[in-house]
Amino acid sequence: MKKAFTLIELLVVIAIIAILAAILFPVFAQAKTAAKKTQALSSQKQISTGMFIYTSDYDDVYPRNDECQLFSSLNPALKTAALNSAAGQGCTPDGSTQFYNRVNHFSWQKWVMPYVKNVDMFFHPVKGRVGFATFGCPQDPWRSCGQMFGSYAINSAVTGALNTYDEAVGAASARIFRNSWTGGTQTALASPAQTALLLEANNPTTSIYPHGVINANNNDRVVTVYPAVLREHLINDVYNGNPDGQMGGTLDQSRLNAGGMTIGFADGSAKWLNINAIIGQTPTIAEYAPGTAMASGIAGSTQRLAVAPNLNLNYPLWGLTNQ
Repeated sequence: MKKAFTLIELLVVIAIIAILAAILFPVFAQAKTAAKKTQALSSQKQISTGMFIYTSDYDDVYPRNDECQLFSSLNPALKTAALNSAAGQGCTPDGSTQFYNRVNHFSWQKWVMPYVKNVDMFFHPVKGRVGFATFGCPQDPWRSCGQMFGSYAINSAVTGALNTYDEAVGAASARIFRNSWTGGTQTALASPAQTALLLEANNPTTSIYPHGVINANNNDRVVTVYPAVLREHLINDVYNGNPDGQMGGTLDQSRLNAGGMTIGFADGSAKWLNINAIIGQTPTIAEYAPGTAMASGIAGSTQRLAVAPNLNLNYPLWGLTNQ
């Protein structure tokens, strides 16, 4: 006669399995996070290299063009003939067409796609196809506009940007020509190996970094774009429950990758940095814009200054160096 397990023996086995699961599941989770962190670093490295090669092919100048190209959507679902049947289709928010054929800083991936040749690489392995309905994109940026928000972002203060497509000559619209303070060339950067060109986006509503324009002529048609990151605003972006612009509270991990960001540098290299290290390498308002008070409650945006900022600082992460 076979001897069966007793109830006590079964309970002991179940308890042992539960203990092992409690020990191992966090380990598995950490391993999964580490793998995605490595994948993000690899993608950022390849994208940064693609941008570096672009400048080699275009006389050292970073891309910043704004145009409309039929069938240029990064989302294959938006490449049907019906959605690409007329000039300008997919480039204006008129209710039936969105921005899926627009080629500008909000779809900067198109600038570098000939060198990367892999749409999936532009999606962050942790954040994926982040998005929700925005102006001109009634579903979300990816489904409606073929745009990738919340994954990787380009530092448009380094590249500069244009907003010239379908803009009437002599129109009074502001910030049409957004010229980088460096001139928009790779060699103009004092320390390309230390200057952030691409970063993991910490804001799900955009694909550019920083989130605004700091310039001395904010309402002009032609403006100069300076490094638009301020320490206080960066803190507000990634910390919850902290006093305005002050360290404290808890990190918003949904805006980060394992407590930091993977950065693609202007020389084509990439590296993961802890968020507090990035904050420490970012100028304060008092340094960058003496006499300017921080606007209360700002999160995910950038202070616009009435005067040109102080560039005699040593924050090479943002292209500022006085050495």
